[in-house]
Amino acid sequence: MLETIQSVLREGWGWTLLRGTAMTLLISILGMALGVAIGIAGASVKTAGARWSSLLVSCYTTVVRSIPELLIIYLLFFGSVQAAADLADALDWQEAMTNWFPALVGILAIGLIAGSYSVEVFRGALKAIPPGQIEAAKAIGMAPWQRLLRIVIPQMFWYALPGANNVWQTALKDTALISLVGLVEIMRAAVLGAAATREPLALYLMAGALYFVVGVGSQGVFVLAERHFGRGMKGH
Repeated sequence: MLETIQSVLREGWGWTLLRGTAMTLLISILGMALGVAIGIAGASVKTAGARWSSLLVSCYTTVVRSIPELLIIYLLFFGSVQAAADLADALDWQEAMTNWFPALVGILAIGLIAGSYSVEVFRGALKAIPPGQIEAAKAIGMAPWQRLLRIVIPQMFWYALPGANNVWQTALKDTALISLVGLVEIMRAAVLGAAATREPLALYLMAGALYFVVGVGSQGVFVLAERHFGRGMKGH
């Protein structure tokens, strides 16, 4: 097996897998950033918004969680590909359409999926902040933006990190599904390499190793983030 992997690397598929890893990270990070933004906004609405807006957020989370991730990707891709192609033809952006449209669909899909789970993660984090701290800050004359920056945001992120870590790991693996609409990330690179070299086991083992490295590395980032945001927290 080692000789087979070395042969695959000599043919240049190692670099292809590494480029796929970079694309996987790009889609995951941007999709997760969108998901966090959706999660914080949705959590704020469910915590302090009007009843009708809270119902809309609940409807969004229920619908997205109930539909398989692959179907969401297909709906976004095939629901917008013709309009995107027409726009690309009008603006002479055919090359950009070919190269980046699957990536944009991937970012949006990962963002919507991650956001549906992040809403509850951040809602729980907001609920975990002791109300007495907010009342004390009001009593000493803290402005709303000061309360937000000094009390709410640091504690919200600290309480949300364990749940956000789970959402991130899921988002990272969901990028493999986007390979089905043409995005060359880790899984797609492995499929192409397996077809070209006729060594599927070696390529898929290498892909699995890359997912493992990225997953473990990002787990370490979350541990460091928990320590950072946990400074000064009671009992930590």
